[in-house]
Amino acid sequence: MSAPEGFDYRTRTNGEVHIFHHGKLAKMLREGPAEDFLAAVKDGDAQEAMAAAVGNDGQGGGVQGSATGPGTHLHGNGTAHPHQEFRRKSG
Repeated sequence: MSAPEGFDYRTRTNGEVHIFHHGKLAKMLREGPAEDFLAAVKDGDAQEAMAAAVGNDGQGGGVQGSATGPGTHLHGNGTAHPHQEFRRKSG
């Protein structure tokens, strides 16, 4: 598994920390969590600390599965709307 990448963070004068992933805001930390995050960045790998703070474990996202397996609660399993026969309009 590769190391996390694409993270960046900025601190604000009011103590907030904004964490960005590929240029988009991923997490905003305030007070205690912000202080803990800054200490973790100072003590270790910044990319790992940002990934942990955001909750990105590097395993990707999204729903995976087949038409009958996990993830079928979204679309395409055929249970929400049964098959309908449509008549062609003549005209």
